[in-house]
Amino acid sequence: YSAYNLPTYEAMQSDNWIGLLTHWVGLHPPLYPLLHSAGSIVWPSPATWLLFSSLCSLGAVCFMLAAHPKTLLPALLLATDPVQLHYAAEVNNYPLSVLLISAGWWGFQTNRPHAIAIAGCLAAWTHIMAGVAIFGIAICHPKRFRIMGVLALTSLPLLATAWGLAADAGSQRQPPLLLEASMSDAIDRFSVAWVILFPILLLGFIRDRSAAVGWTLCASFWVFTVALGIAAPHQFPYATILGVFAASLLYAATIQRPILGAFVLLTALVRGAWVGGNDTARAVNIYLDQAQRRGIDAVLELTLPGDAIVLVRGSGKPDDDRRHTSPTLWRFSPFEPMLPLSTGIRPDLAGQPRMVRGRRLYTFGHPREAIGTIPGAHVFTVLYDGAEQNIERIPSHPLQGEWQSAGPDLWRGPATTVQDSAEAVEPTGEETDGLPPGPPDPD
Repeated sequence: YSAYNLPTYEAMQSDNWIGLLTHWVGLHPPLYPLLHSAGSIVWPSPATWLLFSSLCSLGAVCFMLAAHPKTLLPALLLATDPVQLHYAAEVNNYPLSVLLISAGWWGFQTNRPHAIAIAGCLAAWTHIMAGVAIFGIAICHPKRFRIMGVLALTSLPLLATAWGLAADAGSQRQPPLLLEASMSDAIDRFSVAWVILFPILLLGFIRDRSAAVGWTLCASFWVFTVALGIAAPHQFPYATILGVFAASLLYAATIQRPILGAFVLLTALVRGAWVGGNDTARAVNIYLDQAQRRGIDAVLELTLPGDAIVLVRGSGKPDDDRRHTSPTLWRFSPFEPMLPLSTGIRPDLAGQPRMVRGRRLYTFGHPREAIGTIPGAHVFTVLYDGAEQNIERIPSHPLQGEWQSAGPDLWRGPATTVQDSAEAVEPTGEETDGLPPGPPDPD
């Protein structure tokens, strides 16, 4: 997802301030790309993007603690929400959106209208639905007209672009909603806990009208965008924006209901442990794999500054949320500088090239023609995580030799590069996953 912010990054480097404030990433307003690009200039590493989102997610929990100082339950519910944890470190604007909504909610609970207004202005410039969430908070405050006036004034520059994008037929190309499939996918990703807690959430509508208004507005906006084909029904990042209101409604439902409160608390702890267990298993797999020799290890031993490394992962099943984790990529530290390289074409089509350890690093989620046209006399290609099973689909490179094996992976280098211990591999002709998915939609 970082590749989508490259135009803003280039505009910032060239001091193109108009471009910085007017460039949207897909359907997303300019604030997050601007912050992402600023961080990439100061510290151009994946850790910058990941830690920024993680700190936003942590900050949202802190605001919930401050908004409800007499109880830990709303903060705990937000902190253990599988949807929030799923997107908590994503290189996208959703963690920032949740932070701003929680700040607006804190401003409402502590009667700080200026905090609501500031959070709302920033939220509208981060994600339209986040702006809707703060609008829902504002209309429940006694000084609603003053706050909404500030929101309207600061959102005015966004309206023309937002309307144009929403009305554009190219933005309305998401598949139709298949309710049963979407619910099954949501349960598979986020556990059955949200189904169990939903009736309790509805009970909270009676006790917390403000949270009910915010949740209803955001849920209605989500349904509206899916109906228009703007939002994908098989993706769930919009659910993060419901999180602050959902946590407050669940807490409201447990007031004066100690048994129900204990049940909600237990559910929150169990679902948090479920997510933590899955994440721990992935981390252990990455750690243990570092001891195994892979294709990337063989290539890193041979390459020199100025060479090109092309990483090609197996297509797998379509996954716009990019949930796949790979031990291969973790051969590179997330704290290493990874400067983007401009190619003049869409970064995801060119392998999102970056300069790493003096080498040009290209990454592909499935085969593309660009794999066979990577410039340079010393180009190394690594197939891993399923791509090695379909080597006949990998475009040939005029300067590369035969495929060689390294652990479960395949790799090839310049035609003069031969390892005595390497075993040449012939195409198997096997197919595993059919046609590869298209590039991810930023929403």
